[in-house]
Amino acid sequence: MKQLKGLIVTGMILSLWHLPAHAQDSVAERLANLERRIQYLEDRVAIQDEVIIEKDRQIAKLMEHGVQVEQEEGWFDSVEVGGLLEVEAAYENPYEGESSSDAVLATMELAVTAQVTDWVGGEVVLLHEEDDTDLEVDVAIMTVGPAAGPWSFTAGQYFLPFGTFESNFISDPMTLELGETRESALQFGIESGGFQGAVYAFNGDSDEDGDDRFENLGAMIGFAAENENSEFAVNVSYISNIGDTDSLQDTIELDEDYDSVSGWSASGMLRFGSLSFLAEYLGASEDFEAHEMEFDGDGAEPSSYMLEAAYDFDLAGKSSTIAIGYQETDEALALELPEERFMLGFSVEMMEGVTLAVEGAFDDDYSVSDGGTGKDAEIVTVQLASEF
Repeated sequence: MKQLKGLIVTGMILSLWHLPAHAQDSVAERLANLERRIQYLEDRVAIQDEVIIEKDRQIAKLMEHGVQVEQEEGWFDSVEVGGLLEVEAAYENPYEGESSSDAVLATMELAVTAQVTDWVGGEVVLLHEEDDTDLEVDVAIMTVGPAAGPWSFTAGQYFLPFGTFESNFISDPMTLELGETRESALQFGIESGGFQGAVYAFNGDSDEDGDDRFENLGAMIGFAAENENSEFAVNVSYISNIGDTDSLQDTIELDEDYDSVSGWSASGMLRFGSLSFLAEYLGASEDFEAHEMEFDGDGAEPSSYMLEAAYDFDLAGKSSTIAIGYQETDEALALELPEERFMLGFSVEMMEGVTLAVEGAFDDDYSVSDGGTGKDAEIVTVQLASEF
């Protein structure tokens, strides 16, 4: 500031050589006024610096005593960005034909969440799966409710709470292959004391009697509890039209006489120390009509269940897991799912957010009398995943 004042004064004095004598008094007065103005500004800056230093000292003293001091936040402080990358290399020996191998970007997922207000939040998830899904909006929802409160209202496109689909393996469980359902829906949920529940409504794509109406319903209820050495969870869910799952809506043959078939699911998880168990069943509650989905000459009633056991341990200081699993389907030949699948898997967290996993899946197809090949198939998959 003093350098600036010196330059200004010097410049104005030099300019006096070119002024007439009668104007020098006026210039001198202006210089005096300018010096007073500069001094005033310097004093104001010094006072403001002292105020800032004192406030910083008071905040630091409060924080030393454990007092939380609220700071002004910008909109960016309420936005979080995360993602998932999964690269897989696989060798497959199918039921029939030559074996094959390939490496693909199995998953590219980018998620953005924002807490718009204390009562309103939003989430958008973009997904790309090589050879399967072009870049698309996978999830886009808005959630209304008190933060950490006992209830919430969700609206938008998301995966309905029909089934849980937890697994220790790279491949999706066959319960997910049968029951995963992404729809635009309205949902009301509650959560309290380990209990959780939800009811939801959606239109769907498999319309009953040809009616295009917002009349499909679903519900779930669950309970979870845990302590330092154990964990337990159960979940039961229902959907009024299982024909609207992602796989079945592309498989069943619809007509104006289509009557919806409901479905239900039950799952459980149990952990004791390093040992954990998973179980899930999901299926239709009755047969589809034979012309809609056929199995062995009659209407099909597709279902699936899975069982898994896993053990967590340290390998050279890295968190690792070994798992064994068995899965089975019934009357699901039209979905091109195997009748039985036996699985072995291993994963290790190489560093924070980076996991290397390998699994072997051994499938048995439906018998020839049921319309299958009656043969076996094997798939070995290696995956490198990074979550951020």
